[in-house]
Amino acid sequence: MKDILDEFILDEVFIHVCGDDPYKHQLAAAEKILEGKSVVIRAPCGSGKTEACFVPFLLAEKREFPNRLVYSLPTRALVEDITERLKEKMGKLGAFLSVSCQHGANPEDPFFKEDIIVATIDQTIGAYCCTPLSLPAYLGNIPAGAVTTAFLCFDEVHTYDHWLGLQSMLALIEQSHDRLRLPFVVMSATLPNSFIEWFKDRDVEVVEGKDEYVPSRKNRKVWVHWVPRFLSEEDVLNVAKDGVKVMVVCNTVFKAQEIYRKVVGKLGERGIPVFILHSRFLPKDRRRIEEEMKAIFKNGRCGCLITTQVCEVGLDVSCDVMLTDVAPSDSLVQRIGRCARRGGEGQVYVYDVEFPAPYEKGLVEETKRYVAEHLDGKILGWEEELEFVNALLDDRFRKIMMDERRRLAILKNLGDAAFKGDKRQIEENIRQVLNVNVTIHENPESLNVNEILRMPWISVNVNVLKSQFSKLNAKYWQIKFFDDERGDFTFKAEQNGTVWPHEYYVISPEFVSYSPNVGLIFGKKGESLKPSLCIDKRKVQEKKYSKESWLEHAKKCLTKFEELVEREKSAFALFTRIIPLNSSKIAQGLIALCVALHDLGKLNEEWQRIIGATDTPLAHAPMLHGRLLPPHATISGFALLDVLIELVRSKRLGCSMALAIAHHHHTRAIDVIKYRLRYMEDVKVILRRLEEKYGISIELNEIKEKNESKTQLPARMIGIERTKSYAVYTIVSRFIRLSDRASLEEN
Repeated sequence: MKDILDEFILDEVFIHVCGDDPYKHQLAAAEKILEGKSVVIRAPCGSGKTEACFVPFLLAEKREFPNRLVYSLPTRALVEDITERLKEKMGKLGAFLSVSCQHGANPEDPFFKEDIIVATIDQTIGAYCCTPLSLPAYLGNIPAGAVTTAFLCFDEVHTYDHWLGLQSMLALIEQSHDRLRLPFVVMSATLPNSFIEWFKDRDVEVVEGKDEYVPSRKNRKVWVHWVPRFLSEEDVLNVAKDGVKVMVVCNTVFKAQEIYRKVVGKLGERGIPVFILHSRFLPKDRRRIEEEMKAIFKNGRCGCLITTQVCEVGLDVSCDVMLTDVAPSDSLVQRIGRCARRGGEGQVYVYDVEFPAPYEKGLVEETKRYVAEHLDGKILGWEEELEFVNALLDDRFRKIMMDERRRLAILKNLGDAAFKGDKRQIEENIRQVLNVNVTIHENPESLNVNEILRMPWISVNVNVLKSQFSKLNAKYWQIKFFDDERGDFTFKAEQNGTVWPHEYYVISPEFVSYSPNVGLIFGKKGESLKPSLCIDKRKVQEKKYSKESWLEHAKKCLTKFEELVEREKSAFALFTRIIPLNSSKIAQGLIALCVALHDLGKLNEEWQRIIGATDTPLAHAPMLHGRLLPPHATISGFALLDVLIELVRSKRLGCSMALAIAHHHHTRAIDVIKYRLRYMEDVKVILRRLEEKYGISIELNEIKEKNESKTQLPARMIGIERTKSYAVYTIVSRFIRLSDRASLEEN
């Protein structure tokens, strides 16, 4: 594989990755990406859009390109699926790039350290805003520097909430592409023309796929039929037979479970395997069901899958007959894409619904009319799919794309969330359909914090949960987590309180059950779930410090920074472009200065007195019980503020770097206590090393060695709308904190 990469034979790389010749639109997209351009890919379902983004990234190390890919998706299940796909492909290719999964129930890479991070869109947005959803607030600026400087890919964007998630994505694109000139990719099969046109106006390349590009779709014929009544179990029993693979798509989990319960026994008697798949499964069970179902659908003569919207994205399975509730055009096209997916002929029956939920009533009514008047009895190909989507969504998306006022409001809201570290506000600007995390246990107060974190959590719509609690008069607890900057993590269980989005709730097994084959079932008595054996990465372990001098720690941090520069090369490259200096060596030296002197505030005589230093200043030491050290990080930023402003010749950028130093223990810290620095000869040693290596000359008297009264830093946080200042803040923060953490790992 390395030889192919060295020779840069794009076709052969695709063959190694995909196992077949690349499609025309895959090659076109890859070539544009490798030229450093941003790309929108609109292509039919099952046409290899993921590989069109992934393959050029493999080759990107040969060029000036971000060295980290953040691949954003709408659902946790899809994140798991794509992560496994990419890990499998990397394994075949020699695993020279690392892949991680990042979502609320599986926070595998909360610091965004790996080469490829596959994450839910809310994890990406939260990380960018220094408000990661899977980390305590005080660690918020570590992943931000990764997202700020990454190659961003947004997949299945038609499923993002149109007025929130989609607008948040566009706001992030405007920040990274329009202002920082970083490349991105946006992908979907069901994007209307107005969406495409918005990107064309911004010098973004658009790559279109066609049926004739994809061999399996050349001979594909799928007929659509309108059925003006509600889908029932009799409909399923009538079409499910030997030699036929059936997919039933319901708009709600309750309806899917009801139909499954009524048909599973009867179809089983006929020898027809039946599966149910929806959002209320634990990941391990969902993966198992998918694998078993795919094996049957691929190799068996018959089978029946009853599912929900989860089939619309990432489910690579093909049926002969589909029965589906009516849904908005983009969702319906995605569902139909699972019929005759490998080619051949298929039949799709679209049924009326009693209630439009979870969709907007207007969109559902428009779809019903269009299907009945234009698609009934017709073959639906790629051109017809685009006409369908454009007829119902083009004007809607034009309003969305042109609504700059709403986008500015969302950017302001995200900036406010970043300023406060408000995770709930991040979520509320991404989706209107808000979820909570639930698990089952008879007495959560009997669990310790490690056990409660390791409980299996299932995502449920907040309104569904409220409704079920009221209907069942259920007994439940809200779990409130508490953390501080020392890494202490605790929780409190409050019984039968208000149900809030994004929070964690434990339900008594008297009112709910969980089945590995059916999922979460309300109204049926069950058993408590048990904590998993894995370690939950949301718990940040408290560091047990050994004795280390201040100078020794500063030198270690510099060494770790120098090792980190290559791994975080795109972050350093962007920093170099932003800072108004001609020398990349000096730019590197500026970050090195921040890394080396981030603990300058520890030289405060009061800090050294409490930690027990004598002739040699200390950076760390085993602490005696009851001793509380005064804050030092804000002192470091305050003492170096004027120095940094002078070095970068910009008050805003200098302030950004000073805040990065001040926030290396707690993002958003602002208060500076009275202090007096001592042991400045050790600082002089570091300054000499910086001058020798990077050419940065600083005199000791330029550093503010004392402050006679309490004061504050110029700001609590850099506003995300100040794109370059915010990028500098996140980049420097990431270098400081990763270097610091790496140096402590050796202790």
